[in-house]
Amino acid sequence: MAYAAIDEAMRNAVAVGADPDQVSILDNFCWGNPQLPDRLGSLVRCAQGCYDAAIAYQTPYVSGKDSLYNEYTGSDGEKHAIPGTLLISALAMVPDVNKTVTMDIKQAGNFLFIVGETGAELGGSHYGLVGGNIQPQHNNVPAPKADALDRYRKMHQAIQAGLVQSCHDCSEGGLAVAFSEMCLAGGLGVEVQLIYAPRDPYWAYSDDDAILFSETISRFIVEVRPEDSDKFRDALAGVPHECVGVIGGDTLRVNGRSGQPILEANLAEIEQAWRGHLSVFSEQLSVTSKTTPSAAPQTPNTEHRTLNTQQQPKVLILHANGTNRDRDAAVACKLAGGDPVIVHVNQLLSGERSLADYNMLVIAGGFSYGDDLGAGVRWSLDLQYHLNEQLHTFAQKGNPILGICNGFQVLVKSGLLPGRDQSFTLSPEKERSVTLTYNASGHFECRWVTLQPNPNSPSIFTQGLTEPIYCPVAHGEGRLAIKDESTLAELKAQNLIPLQYSVIGDQSSVSYPANPNGSVLDIAALTNPAGNVMGLMPHPENHIFDWQHPRFHRGERGMSGLSLFINGIKNS
Repeated sequence: MAYAAIDEAMRNAVAVGADPDQVSILDNFCWGNPQLPDRLGSLVRCAQGCYDAAIAYQTPYVSGKDSLYNEYTGSDGEKHAIPGTLLISALAMVPDVNKTVTMDIKQAGNFLFIVGETGAELGGSHYGLVGGNIQPQHNNVPAPKADALDRYRKMHQAIQAGLVQSCHDCSEGGLAVAFSEMCLAGGLGVEVQLIYAPRDPYWAYSDDDAILFSETISRFIVEVRPEDSDKFRDALAGVPHECVGVIGGDTLRVNGRSGQPILEANLAEIEQAWRGHLSVFSEQLSVTSKTTPSAAPQTPNTEHRTLNTQQQPKVLILHANGTNRDRDAAVACKLAGGDPVIVHVNQLLSGERSLADYNMLVIAGGFSYGDDLGAGVRWSLDLQYHLNEQLHTFAQKGNPILGICNGFQVLVKSGLLPGRDQSFTLSPEKERSVTLTYNASGHFECRWVTLQPNPNSPSIFTQGLTEPIYCPVAHGEGRLAIKDESTLAELKAQNLIPLQYSVIGDQSSVSYPANPNGSVLDIAALTNPAGNVMGLMPHPENHIFDWQHPRFHRGERGMSGLSLFINGIKNS
C-alpha cells in the first residue's frame, strides 16, 4: 500500500509535466494505537514500504506528520482502529507552464496510447469491493515495477518534446474509469480496442473485466496526434506501450478481445453516473466553449469618480489566521498596477499598521479562521470593536474595499454590505437583512463559475465590464439569503447586485451547478450604494493569467478576473 501510494503520487506529478528527478514528497500517517502490536506492526511495514519506494524513485521526503490513536469504542465494547491510511503528497517545480498537459482529451482523430503493462492485480480494487466477478487468479495486489522510474523519465521527455496532448494516470477503477474521466473532461468520445492493451505475458489471455478494472500501478493513458505517433513510440522505446483507440464522437466504446463492444456509454450517461444527479453536461460546456482569445483589459467607466493619479496606489491585503488566498490577491493587485502589502489583522489591532496609510483594502479569503460562518462573524467582530473608526473613515472617503469569499462574509456580517443606508454603521446589534449561510447542496463546492456583470450597478469594480468573468468558487457556506422580499426588491431597485451566476447565452435564472450555492436570484456579489465596497464569493484572483483558464490547453482564453482589480486600483 505504501509503495503504491508513492507511485501514484509520482505518476500524478509526471502526468502533468513534472520531472521525476525533481520531485519531493511528504507523508501523513493516520493510524490506530501504536502501542498495540497489530497496529504497530502494520505501521512498521508501512514505513518500510515508504523507505523502499523513496529509494527506488530517488525521491526525498521533505516533511511529514502523523495522526495516531484514531480509535473508537464499538457497540461490542471493544476498541476498533481506523484502517491504516497513508497520504503521500508529491511536489515539483515546473519551469514552463506551456510544457504541461492536462487529462482532458483534446481533438477528434487523435490516438490514445496505454503506457505500461496491465497485470492480474484486482486484489483490494474498487471493482472487487463493489461485487465485481474477480477470478482467484486475478486477486493479486499491485506489485512494484522495476522500470517505473525509467518509464517516468521517458514520459517526461515526451511531454517536454510536445508529443503528448493529454495524459491521465491509471489508478482507482483502472483503465475503464480513466477512459471515462478523459472523455468526460474533454467532451469527446473514443473507441478502444482492448486487444491491443499491453498485458503481463503471464496472463495474456485473461478476461476483459480484469484488463479493464485491474489497478496495476505505473500506467498512463496518453493522447497523441497521428503525425507524432512514430516519434512518441521512439521516445517510449523499451517501455511497454501501444495505441488502443481513436478519439471522436460522443460515446465511449470499448471493444473486448473478441472485437465486440463490452462497454458503451455516451457522455451524458457518464456524467450522470459520475455526478449522481441529472446531467448538466451541455450547460457546463457552454460556460467555456464560447470564450474568446485574450484581449486588452476593458477600460472601466469612471466618470462618476476622480481617478487616482499615483503611479502605484498602496493596497492593504488583510490576512487572518488560516487565510491562504492573500498572496493570490497580492499578485492580482500588483498585475493591475497597485502596490500591495499583506498585513495581518493583529498588526492593525496593535497599531503597527494603519488603514489610513493605504488607498485600497482587500479582505482575502480561503479558510480564514477555519472557513466557517462563525469565522466570518469572529473576523467582523474584530473589525467592529477594534477598527470601527478606521473602517468608517476609510469607507466614507470612497476608498475601494473588496472582500473575497471569507472577506465577503466579513463585509456582510459587519454591516458594510449591503450598506443601504450609506451610514457604514458597524453595529453588531443591528439586525441583518442579508446573510451568507450553508450551500444548498449541503457540501463544499469547488468548481468554476461564470459571473455576469450588471451594467447598471454603481460598483466601481464592475464599471464598464461587458464580458462575463470566469473564475472558481471554493466554499461550503456561500449561499446568500435575504430576510424578506422587500429586501430583495430594494437590492434590485438600487442595482446593488453587481455580479450574478450565469450561463453564457442564457440570461434567465440558472440552476445548480451554475449557481453553486443556491444564492437567491443567483447573487454572486453585493455592492454598497456608493459603489466603493464590494464582496463576492468566487475567487477572481485565481484567474488573472491566461494559463489559469481550466481549458487553456485547448486554446481557450478570456473572461479573466483581473478587470475587477484594475477597476479597483484605478479608483483608489
